Amino acid sequence: MKKLTIAVLLLFTTALQAQTYKFGKVPKEQLEMTVYEKDSTASAVVLFSVGETNLDYRNNEFRLSIKRHVRIKILTDEGLEEGDVSIFFRNEGAYEPQEVKNIKAESYTLQENGKIKKESVGRRDRYTERLSERYSEVKFTIPGLKKGSVMEYSYELNSNNPLDFPDWYFQDDIPVIYSEYKAKIPEWFNYLTVTRGFEKFDVSQQNVYTGNFTVRETQDQQQVTTSVINTAGQRSDYRVNFNGTEYIYAMNDLPAIKDEPYMKATVDYLSHIRYQLESIQFPNQRKNNYLGSWGGLVYNLLEDEDYGDRLRSSKELTDATTSAVEGLETDLDKLIAVYNHVKEVMEWDEYYGLYAFDPLKDIYTEGTGNGTAINLILIQMLREAGIEAHPVAISTRTNGEVITLFPLAGQFNHTIAYVEIGEETYLLDAKGEHRPYNLLPSEVLNGRGIIIYEGEKLWIPLENKSKNSLVHMLNIDITEDGFTGTLNSNTKGYYALGNRVSFDLDDLNGSIQEEIFEEMEGFSVDSTIINKDKLDESFDYTVHFSYKDDSQSNIRYFNPMIMHADKENPFTLEERTFPVDYNYTFSENMIINITIPEGWVFDEAPKSVLHRLPEKAGDFRRITQVNGNKVSINYRFRINKNRFMPTEYGIIKELYEVLAASLKDNIVLKKES
Repeated sequence: MKKLTIAVLLLFTTALQAQTYKFGKVPKEQLEMTVYEKDSTASAVVLFSVGETNLDYRNNEFRLSIKRHVRIKILTDEGLEEGDVSIFFRNEGAYEPQEVKNIKAESYTLQENGKIKKESVGRRDRYTERLSERYSEVKFTIPGLKKGSVMEYSYELNSNNPLDFPDWYFQDDIPVIYSEYKAKIPEWFNYLTVTRGFEKFDVSQQNVYTGNFTVRETQDQQQVTTSVINTAGQRSDYRVNFNGTEYIYAMNDLPAIKDEPYMKATVDYLSHIRYQLESIQFPNQRKNNYLGSWGGLVYNLLEDEDYGDRLRSSKELTDATTSAVEGLETDLDKLIAVYNHVKEVMEWDEYYGLYAFDPLKDIYTEGTGNGTAINLILIQMLREAGIEAHPVAISTRTNGEVITLFPLAGQFNHTIAYVEIGEETYLLDAKGEHRPYNLLPSEVLNGRGIIIYEGEKLWIPLENKSKNSLVHMLNIDITEDGFTGTLNSNTKGYYALGNRVSFDLDDLNGSIQEEIFEEMEGFSVDSTIINKDKLDESFDYTVHFSYKDDSQSNIRYFNPMIMHADKENPFTLEERTFPVDYNYTFSENMIINITIPEGWVFDEAPKSVLHRLPEKAGDFRRITQVNGNKVSINYRFRINKNRFMPTEYGIIKELYEVLAASLKDNIVLKKES
């Protein structure tokens, strides 16, 4: 019965989509649509997005034909930006240029008289912008779009390179009602495919098809395909028959993937399928491999003139190293000295990239470079100091997760340093003046990196050894006209880094008040003492503060969370279809001791709370103890793992709801009569 229901559903879906695929045939219900019921906040919705890729043989060469047809309903003024369309392609400056053709784009708006106003993009309405020597984009804006309009466009992209087989994204930053992708691949081509995302296919099937093409052999040109297939030695046109596989994938009712708290690269969450050509094998021929191994990638990067070959000794780097480590005895002290030197003299140009396109001595002399160039300088100087150091190629969080099935250098966009000193290992990134040697930027904490050296290790976990913790000790004496208090703070890891970056040493009291305490009229930071001597140690400070209150009320409401704290739940979605990804795990502790004056009593105090996540993944705890004229409140908030799957969204959201509500609880003081 279940199989029959699915079959009927698929037939209905196919019939429905067949009606709407035809360009220009827009059903009236799409024009009359005012809101997308499954997401009433959507500014626009993709009615359908269909694509098809065919790999066939034309004009004595295999050709890729990539077709796409998209129709979108505009629901709000914000959705009008969907009308700006760009199509990227390789231009004539590339070795194998691509061709964009058969562009069609129109808008449809239902008028008050019931008629449909149609406006089209003509040849003069689109233009080509050259982005680089090799890449360009066709750009156009669909005219006549208004709130309530429907727009659609279609195009074809042609290529003679089978490596250009495109990825297909079913999901978008607006909801998608239906997305379908078909791919036809002849039997001689072997593609590896990877599906990503957190939605399930409604259709996933493979069909065998047969095809044929004509080979035309010329006397002045030897085609690979001709020499492969024409084994009888013919010198004339002939027809070749072949089998192939047609892949069909479809998804319905896909939610939008919008920017939400605790996300990595959006591409890691969108449901999509990726293709990578592994090999081609024609009849009677050897297999041609197009995808190597991870070991081969390491070897190629070691030999690359813009990567491994850049690691060469030079007078500039040797002299700088000698000066930096002079008088130091241990390798760890030398490591720290070299790291601090590179961090101080090199300015990051804010660009990531896997390669250094100039000699390291020139980049060092200039004093600026991309992240990889700076860290290759660090590696070379560490080697000059007699320390074992190697590059680690990584993909940053905003670049996306590495697909281990595809050993391709193009997946990586940055390099950090791997160091061994005895039994200890270190990961270093020298771009950024406030970070100590033992703290990587949170942006690089993205799974694993691949070490580039002639050794047995391959993958290196990208993680810090140092803990990320915050401990606040807050003592408050409430007086008749306000309160005074002292804060002792100890921060480690990213909390310490955050303080070093945000505190203005020229206006320490002012920046402490702005960054740490709630905005309260009459509140002031009176003095601050900071211990900030070593970057690789904790960042400690002591603050004395006071607050004046002239209300003269016999009942006072006092929120013990006078320090800056998030009192709102960052998770607002009813459900989240993609994971919650923390950059790092952390622990926050706050101990607050409050003393009230004689003649006052505690009428109410926040109750103790304990809320734990399963498997010790995190918790929030508040313990309250009242003893005479004193109350002690101990807060603790911990997240102990980096990723929570969509099925765990409810428990993490509930944890923050308990946290947010607890941080708003007041102490109620009452003056005795």
